[in-house]
Amino acid sequence: METVNGVIIREKQIGEQDKAIAVLTKEKGVIEALAKGAMKINSKLGSATQLFTYSKLCFNKNKDRYYLNSCEPINLFYNIRLEVDKFALACYFADIIHYTIQINEPCENVARLMMNTLYFLDNGKVSNETLKAIFEFRHICEIGLMPQLLCCRRCYRYSTDLGLNMYFDMKDSMLLCEDCYNRQHDGDTEEDEEDTSHMYKLSPQTVEILRYIALCDQKKLFHLKMSEKRERSVSFITEEYLETKLDVRFNALTFYRSLSHKIEE
Repeated sequence: METVNGVIIREKQIGEQDKAIAVLTKEKGVIEALAKGAMKINSKLGSATQLFTYSKLCFNKNKDRYYLNSCEPINLFYNIRLEVDKFALACYFADIIHYTIQINEPCENVARLMMNTLYFLDNGKVSNETLKAIFEFRHICEIGLMPQLLCCRRCYRYSTDLGLNMYFDMKDSMLLCEDCYNRQHDGDTEEDEEDTSHMYKLSPQTVEILRYIALCDQKKLFHLKMSEKRERSVSFITEEYLETKLDVRFNALTFYRSLSHKIEE
């Protein structure tokens, strides 16, 4: 019998009474298990196996399969279920986790990131777009896909104090300063011009924000403050980088974006 704390990131009804769940844990990554009888009205497994609930769970293991024996909720993150945009965003985070984290592979930093993100999504102290940017970029860094953000890849210029923009090469995961980028493309004709669709121009402030998200201690990660305009630009960059590296578009993100557009209208 194994006991762990974890967040329910997926649930699926099996038959009339049972439920299949996926749980994100620090010790074992994602655990997929069967919760027998969890769909019964009077089931003791019901509340603790709801989506995005942080719970203490006790499993029996039989032939590499996990069966939920008992559980109790620690934090329901109830407010996430009350607002459709928050719920859609949490589903997007869960889809990213399920796509990138291996079963039975320890992932302490990723689990902490998910827990902290859900905490601030639930209490509303950090805006949805800031949370989205933080989760996307820090997660992609935690799983080993951190871009080279410290300096220009060619001239090694670090400082953004001079007000020069940087170019983010998402394909090769590196920065080019504005001077090096311009020198690289000076004199290009239409025939020999390189594909620059994966290059994004970043202001010095945006570069510093990306460095902060990637490198700061997780305890300080959610102290990040941005204007609404900066928030949108950073969120666009983090979203594009994650999609470039994972080569996938999540349906939950498409749904979340459709909600945002309706609110703006």
